[in-house]
Amino acid sequence: MRRRVAQHHGIRGSAALATQPVSPGTVAAEALEPGEMRRLPFAGELLGAARVRSGFVAIPADAFDEAAPRLAPEGQAAYLQLVRLSYGEGRNWLRATKRELEARLRLTERRLLRALDGLVASGLARPLHRDNRGTLWRVYLPREAAGEPLGEAVLLGKAPLSPGFAPPAAPSGPAPSAVAPGPLVRALAEARGELDAGGLLRAEREVRDLLAEGQPPRRIQAGIEALRRRARPRAEERKP
Repeated sequence: MRRRVAQHHGIRGSAALATQPVSPGTVAAEALEPGEMRRLPFAGELLGAARVRSGFVAIPADAFDEAAPRLAPEGQAAYLQLVRLSYGEGRNWLRATKRELEARLRLTERRLLRALDGLVASGLARPLHRDNRGTLWRVYLPREAAGEPLGEAVLLGKAPLSPGFAPPAAPSGPAPSAVAPGPLVRALAEARGELDAGGLLRAEREVRDLLAEGQPPRRIQAGIEALRRRARPRAEERKP
């Protein structure tokens, strides 16, 4: 039986490079400081600073450094394309057709679906909706997938408050950390008629968010009173 010998495939131009002893001064560009806008000659090329000023996207480094090494090659490619189309466009979601992703990744439908399923299993992506425009994907950064907060490196859009409750606007300022939100929480829950555990929990979350944004308690109370006044006529209409 003839043994199959693996064929070596080298890198073009690499065979001419002999491994040299370590000498940090050989390539002068390696000694440039970060941000130093210079290029220095080496091997017929100019090596040095290159600053992208337009046509770029903001993608967190841990998408490359943390997530990609844990994925198979096709999973890496699929994840980075999803991140490019979501966070690269300033949002944590994207909508794309299979045909679009197949073209970007140069994968067959079967291989694409296997790669996407691997991302879902890893907690890095989740399909939410599908129509003729394609599938709506929620994309998770590595920290989110691990159940950790994103920290200050990624700014998230503000979550909406419950319908019908919008306290008057207030100038931004430091949060009144010493304020106990208990009475405001109960007042908001009463104004909504939601004194069960779920209603109290929702009210507490919203009140704490408003205090953290710098809203004074008196403004939150004014918003609650306005909600109470709007709710009173509706309650009277429902009486027999």
